[in-house]
Amino acid sequence: RDQWTGGEQEETNITKRMEVSSNKCSKRFLADGRPDTFWQSDGRSGQHWIRIYVEPDAVVTGLAILVHSGDGNYCPSLIDVLAGETASGVKRVRTVSLSPSGGERIVLLDKVKASYKVVQVNVRENNGGCDCKVRGLYLTGYYAAKRASSGSASAVTLLQDLLATSQVASRLSTPPPGGGGGRQPL
Repeated sequence: RDQWTGGEQEETNITKRMEVSSNKCSKRFLADGRPDTFWQSDGRSGQHWIRIYVEPDAVVTGLAILVHSGDGNYCPSLIDVLAGETASGVKRVRTVSLSPSGGERIVLLDKVKASYKVVQVNVRENNGGCDCKVRGLYLTGYYAAKRASSGSASAVTLLQDLLATSQVASRLSTPPPGGGGGRQPL
């Protein structure tokens, strides 16, 4: 249930954009939904990461990675999930060991409700290899409604506008002095 509205929220993809540590031309394969495509890192082992920027006003509820054991020593085996307000301020929230059998979507974060701006996946180890292959990365969540009672300037402005509108409406519904109800005969 949403903390602001009390209603159920529909989960959806809340990825604004992605960055990768290397091989930037293949990062599009992380979000294409196809298990036969992949992002392959290029660099030293332990230096590979995928950074996801979260859509504004989105609440993160889950993160999953698609990997395939058939990728051999390119298959990630140890992952750190980091999150925070900025790319330079992310902190580790979870470490996950992976041992997929075949192509597998593995949950990295589940049933969280956090307003992260950045979520990062660091591939710490592969199955004995240097580079890694990731076939998909899925960040899910929902869009939070803004609280009217947040005390923000926009809430104050909204209340002032409502008050002014009600005062104008009250004046319009009051008959002018001298009766007649405000209507003149034709």
